Amino acid sequence: MADKFLRVATVHMDVEHGNPRKNLDLLVWLCRSAAAMGARLVCAPEMCLSGYVFKSPRAIAAMAETIGGRALETLGTVASECQVFLVAGLAEREARTGMLYNSAFALGPNGKLVGQYRKVNAEPAWAAPGPPAQDNVFLTPWGGVGLLVCSDSYHALMPRVTALKGASLILLPTCWPGSDDGFPQSLFRLRALENGVWLLAANRGGAEEGIDLARSRSSLSDPWGQISKGTPSVVDARVRSYDLPLEGDRLADRRGEILVARRPEHYGRVYGDLGKIKNLTSFLGLPAPGFLDVQALAPGRANPVDFLERVIDNFRPDSLVLLPQSSYSEAAAKRLGQLAKRAQVGVVWARTGQGGQFMASRLLGAPLKTGFGPWPIHDFGPARLMLADQESLWHPELAIAAAKEGVDLVLCPGAGFSREDQLMLGLRPIEQVAVAAASPQAALVSLIPEGHGPGRGASAQAGQVAAYTVDTSLTRRKRFQDRVDFESLFLPPILDYPPQPWQD
Repeated sequence: MADKFLRVATVHMDVEHGNPRKNLDLLVWLCRSAAAMGARLVCAPEMCLSGYVFKSPRAIAAMAETIGGRALETLGTVASECQVFLVAGLAEREARTGMLYNSAFALGPNGKLVGQYRKVNAEPAWAAPGPPAQDNVFLTPWGGVGLLVCSDSYHALMPRVTALKGASLILLPTCWPGSDDGFPQSLFRLRALENGVWLLAANRGGAEEGIDLARSRSSLSDPWGQISKGTPSVVDARVRSYDLPLEGDRLADRRGEILVARRPEHYGRVYGDLGKIKNLTSFLGLPAPGFLDVQALAPGRANPVDFLERVIDNFRPDSLVLLPQSSYSEAAAKRLGQLAKRAQVGVVWARTGQGGQFMASRLLGAPLKTGFGPWPIHDFGPARLMLADQESLWHPELAIAAAKEGVDLVLCPGAGFSREDQLMLGLRPIEQVAVAAASPQAALVSLIPEGHGPGRGASAQAGQVAAYTVDTSLTRRKRFQDRVDFESLFLPPILDYPPQPWQD
């Protein structure tokens, strides 16, 4: 009888800095505990033998592992004896060149190395960045499994390429401090959702110089928007198991329905290399930067036009106002134009049932000839704007292409936002473009983050206005990670693999 679930496990261990022998003994014990729970795939944290913080190559070189070295040999033996796939994040020294990497290794149930990935967004003090194009998907009896390391998941195109290469499950060894705002779990959830895959993040505890991991969590994010803390082992609570549903002998995922809905013919601007451009404003012909008041309306059950009339006198001239999608009549459209002219603000809305047709007050101006695809781009005051629907924004390529077109702010009028839509819209500015979104029940304005976290902004529920002043001098400071396998990004997705035996 075929199994209904694949049991996987995370090893959430306190790592003692600079003591790889002790950490290896602990890791072996915890991996055996995971296998005793019935796990068939086990993931351990990033840099789990050496510790994480090192200030120079010399400081870590003696603790870096080579392929065929003692630690990998030991882990291969454990994988073979326990009959599991075992993934661990280790400092790596490439034997031929001596180059150092922050890497993830996958050992199969035959004890052999079946997968490897070198972190691209690497630690500059000692590690070389991994190459953009890596073979980071390995085959299992349940489908393709992808490898990334920690903050590489922050950059949307890396998980996206991994899913396109055939990964139904992404394993993420990480060393990421927790926070009160639920980050990075919200990020892991988004990356799983937008790619239709499972994402298993193995984090760690303890503390090192400059980082406190006491609140960090390991977790599983599923393709349907849920996140799980897992079931702790009765032997050792640092090990948690998760049951992933199977369809036949394969992991149940949503990659097919999501990846085939992409529109790569409109994403070509993601190739743009802006890293050496010191002034995006002059290079891309953008409006002079400044401050733009943005108001995103959530009118609730009220007529959007009536709601706008009640609140519009509170807005400063030259503000930008975003209304939700609705069945605006010609009379309503005329009234919106009159209100915009009276208050001297730009008003944007969308008509329901007309193929995402975007409407705007004349004060916003005609769409520019620049841009791509069906998403109009306008210059308004100190900002370059793009109008898009939430279905299109579920694909991070669109946001990155817009950012590289110089867009400061994406406007998204919707008829209704699910919890998942709100998560996506709130975190989409990670792709270097601010977002304003409005629906009857919820609205938000979200800014580009300054570091590896969520951005600031404002949100509103039914009967409220999400108001925020966007400084476009900040939205011009875009930071792209362009060490990406662009060739794979534009190839058709691999949606299935032939069955892979348990033993190779």
